[in-house]
Amino acid sequence: MKRLHFIIIVVILMVGCASRSDKSIVVPTDPINQINDTLREKHAVINDFLETKIKDRSKKIMIHSKKINTNMTLKILRLNEIYALDSIDSKKKYEDKTFYKEVDWEIARKKYSKNSVAEIENATFRGGECCWVTENFNYKNLIFEELDFGTPAYEKKYFFGLNVYGYKLEDFYISEPIYYQNKEYLIFTFSHGNVFPTYEISTRIIIYKNINGKWVQTHIGVPNWIS
Repeated sequence: MKRLHFIIIVVILMVGCASRSDKSIVVPTDPINQINDTLREKHAVINDFLETKIKDRSKKIMIHSKKINTNMTLKILRLNEIYALDSIDSKKKYEDKTFYKEVDWEIARKKYSKNSVAEIENATFRGGECCWVTENFNYKNLIFEELDFGTPAYEKKYFFGLNVYGYKLEDFYISEPIYYQNKEYLIFTFSHGNVFPTYEISTRIIIYKNINGKWVQTHIGVPNWIS
């Protein structure tokens, strides 16, 4: 009888273990890893684009430490002056009026901005996140400038100062990229200028698309009110 009781107990335990093993095991996602993956994607598109802009790698370039306000990206995107690029030479191919969609823009506004549409339409470069650092860039021959572009201190330092570098110093002003159209695109504002001998600047939004797991620049936004 004792042996029978023992066998029954063993069978019950085996059935219980089997039933538990059949249940699906849910592995919680790690939010930190998700954030890191997102940052890697964003920094990858910026570095890929900079590779096309840096012509002489022996010279230093300036990066503004403070990022361009994300509202500026939304502002330029809303103007809907978007051009598709040729996949070979990256030159403007045609104006793509189908790229901008009000519904997708509104989703991005709610995700990346606390401002109203009217406030975004009056956005400026200032007020962006802080800050770009060396680790964000593959190119290391960099100068990081903390002064805001256009402030009296900046103008005094660069417009009326001496060119200690002995060559034309280029500066880049970059926003944090934002996802668009259900993460199919990454978009950021890029401003490129020359500090010496005279200051000139060109501002646009840079648009990358995820094609088969690889980020490729497909569009550019160049509003006609910005040089």
